[in-house]
Amino acid sequence: MKRVVTFIILFIMPLSLYASTPQKELVFSTHNYPPFSFVDESNNATGPFVDILTLACKRLNYKCEFISVPNRRSKLMLKNLQAQGNFPMGWNIDRNEWLYFSIPLMKMQYGFFQPEGAKKTIKSLNDLQKMQIAVFGPSNASFQLIKIQQQMIKDGLREFDIVLLTDANGTGVKMIENNRIDGYFANTLQARARLKQFNLHHVNLAFLQSESPYFIGFNKIQLSPEQIALFNKALLDLYQEHDQFKDILKPYNIDPILITPEILSRFNIITD
Repeated sequence: MKRVVTFIILFIMPLSLYASTPQKELVFSTHNYPPFSFVDESNNATGPFVDILTLACKRLNYKCEFISVPNRRSKLMLKNLQAQGNFPMGWNIDRNEWLYFSIPLMKMQYGFFQPEGAKKTIKSLNDLQKMQIAVFGPSNASFQLIKIQQQMIKDGLREFDIVLLTDANGTGVKMIENNRIDGYFANTLQARARLKQFNLHHVNLAFLQSESPYFIGFNKIQLSPEQIALFNKALLDLYQEHDQFKDILKPYNIDPILITPEILSRFNIITD
């Protein structure tokens, strides 16, 4: 009943007033996306984001809750004001319209996977012409893949077909293993985690396309710039104390990211 009452109050409260109210309780939604986010044996959300956020919430004396649900539902929770934050979150221009972002917390890469012995190997974006490429979406990965497709068309190249996979449970690596598609565009660590999970040994990273930071996304309706600055200040302090979060990220085999003023400016990160 407490959840229902809170939910009703949230919708009848003027949005500007809600954003200016001190936020001492935060709900973060996420989905099963190893090694960045997954559930433990007790069905609790865990992983490096939870580890870092737990420290930040403790530093700020906030009560924080982490809810792991299927990907689409986790994003809807953020849009429908049932959660204040969501992770893991890649930055793109569309999301920047309605989300504030945390400081970059870790590094991730996107690349094209192919089966061993593929008839045509992806060595550059030109090789994608006339191929069928699968991607999980809607997601930042699918957003980036559509951008690649659009750029190829502008460059006068033949476009490739996108096969959109709506579940995040490893369908892409299974399709590649069974030669049902020409390539799979994915977060490289996440794809490798699925390959290990399903004991698949005949799929390789063919072409590394890009490297980007991972963030937490916060709904702009629910939190003010001042609240985001406070939260990011706590994260920056922890980032320095934990040497770029290396001790937290190492058990998950995730690379740390070097935070510079240029990166903070590029992604419109609020820190003061």
